[in-house]
Amino acid sequence: MAEMLAAVAPLFLITLLGFCAGFSDRFRSASPYLNGFVFYFGLPTFLFSTMTQSPPISSFPWAMPLIVLTVTPALSVAVYLLSRAMGRPGDQAAPTSLAGTFGNVGYFGIPISLGVLGPEAGLAAGLVHMIHNVVYMNGYPVVRTLAQTQGSPPDQLWRTRLWPVLRRGVLKNPMFSAIALALLVVFAELPLPELISEPVGMLGGTAVPLALFCVGLALHPALQGVRSGGVPVPPVLLGAAAKLLALPLLTWLAVLPFYDQLGPVWAGTLIILAATPSSTTVFLFSEEYDGDGRLAAAVLVLSTGLSLVTLPLLAEILL
Repeated sequence: MAEMLAAVAPLFLITLLGFCAGFSDRFRSASPYLNGFVFYFGLPTFLFSTMTQSPPISSFPWAMPLIVLTVTPALSVAVYLLSRAMGRPGDQAAPTSLAGTFGNVGYFGIPISLGVLGPEAGLAAGLVHMIHNVVYMNGYPVVRTLAQTQGSPPDQLWRTRLWPVLRRGVLKNPMFSAIALALLVVFAELPLPELISEPVGMLGGTAVPLALFCVGLALHPALQGVRSGGVPVPPVLLGAAAKLLALPLLTWLAVLPFYDQLGPVWAGTLIILAATPSSTTVFLFSEEYDGDGRLAAAVLVLSTGLSLVTLPLLAEILL
C-alpha cells in the first residue's frame, strides 16, 4: 500500500497543481497548446523511450490483447444496457458507458506501472495503451456515428464520416507511430545512436508532468459542465463504479487463468491500467458525438478524485 501511494501521490500533486493553475485565464487559454505538445511530442517520445529501454522479453503473451479486447468492450456494452434498463435515454447511456470504461491509461497508467513494477513494465504498458486506444479512439466515434446516421447511403457514410474518423484515430495518431517504431527497434534489435536517443529521452521526460498538469487544467471545463446543472446522479455513480471497481476486478478475474503465461509484469500492468480513472478524452468525445459532455465530465471528475484512494487500495489487493 505504501509503495503504491508513493507512486501515485506525486502524480496527483502535479494534477492538483494544474487544477490550481486553471483558475488563471492565462493557463486555461494555453491548455490546447500544452495538450498539443503532449499529444504530438511528449507522450510519443515517452512511449518510444520506455518501450525501447525495457528489458527484452522471451515471448509475447497473446493473452494480453485477448483480455483487453474482450473485458473492456464487454463491460462497456453491459454499462450501456444497464443504464438503459435504469430508464436512461441513449444520449445518457452512451457517455456513461464511455466514461465508465475509457481509462486514462497514458497519462496515469503508464507512469504508475513503471513506478510500481519497474522499467520492465514499459513495453507491456505501451502495447496495452495502444490496443486500448485503438478500441476507443476509433470504436466510440464509429459506433455513435452509425447510430446517428441510420439510413445514410453506405458509400457516402464511409467517405464523409467513417473514413475521416479512422484516418485521424490511427494513421494520423503520433502515439501509434511511436509505438510502431519502438516495436521495430525492440524486435529487430536495432541500436540507437546517442544523437537520436538523447533528444528523444529529453522530450519524453516532459511528458508525464506536463500531461498530468493538463489533466488538472481539463478538470475546469468538466466542472463547469457539471455546475451548469442537468446531470443525473445515478449514471454518474454507475460510470465511476464501473471504471474504478468493476473493470479492475473483471480484468483481475480474466488474468488469473493466464497468469503463468503473462507473468507478474504483464498481469500487473493490465490490472493497474484497468484501475485508472476516466480519460479526459471522454469529455471531448461526448461533447462531439453526444452533443453534451456534462455527464461524462461528472464521471471524469468523480473517478479522478476517488482514484487517489481506489488505485492504491485495489492494486494492493489485486496485485
